[in-house]
Amino acid sequence: MRIQISSAEYDSGRLADESLAAAVAAFDEDGYVILGGAVDPAVLDAIKPKLDEDTAELQRRGAWGGAGRRVGHLQQSMPRAPEHLYGEIVTNPLVIQVTTAVLGEGIHSHFYNGNTNLPGSEAQPLHRDSGRPEVIDVTETVSVVINMSPVDVDETNGATEIWPGTHRLPGANGVSEEAEAARRAERPPVRAATKKGDVVLRDIRLWHRGVPNLGDQARHMIGMIHSRPFFLSESCIRVPKSAAHAFDHPTLTTRMEIVDDDYDYLSEPVRT
Repeated sequence: MRIQISSAEYDSGRLADESLAAAVAAFDEDGYVILGGAVDPAVLDAIKPKLDEDTAELQRRGAWGGAGRRVGHLQQSMPRAPEHLYGEIVTNPLVIQVTTAVLGEGIHSHFYNGNTNLPGSEAQPLHRDSGRPEVIDVTETVSVVINMSPVDVDETNGATEIWPGTHRLPGANGVSEEAEAARRAERPPVRAATKKGDVVLRDIRLWHRGVPNLGDQARHMIGMIHSRPFFLSESCIRVPKSAAHAFDHPTLTTRMEIVDDDYDYLSEPVRT
């Protein structure tokens, strides 16, 4: 489901009660919801040149990543200098309102990374972002993945394939061909098409995969994770001391490790 944020909601930084209830209900039923217009497009325009620069560097390094490490998919860590950190992205009040409603009070942010889907990329294997038994075998969501792109995303440039309702299914991180075929017959996947400024929130257990980018431009996807206090409590985001306060928020705790300002964030391994 896509819920369009009204101008009044955006300006106040608060979803109306009925909008919040609809977002939580959709998330519970389908395992995802799209918040339309939750981020100022100008902020995404501001960060995109740096993402383009980092993409070129990762291509030079040959740093393919993501599920299956398929060619054309880059696991691209987000820039950490103060001038590249925006509250609209890392502490968005509308996003935090929904993740708090889904997860409860005391949530923490422990992941600030992303992926880039390049022209000519291959399809990823179908997977979840967490195959931990203590996550899959519970009925309540314990962790929410948050994605936004600095460009419009559609089937041409690789809108992610997502499988509604699969957050309720048991199983491991990888999805077998037999399980995929059975689920497709029952409820086929959809594509997470978004406009610049939209935010996709999905249960960490939801089946999904990156698909080929048929366009001629890289498609960046910014990624964050909010979790209940007990889940992945040891995980953190590496942040230069000069940028630590960019993550300040009264209710969302960001777990971080302070590093030197010249830290090579592009070389860090993916840590949830």
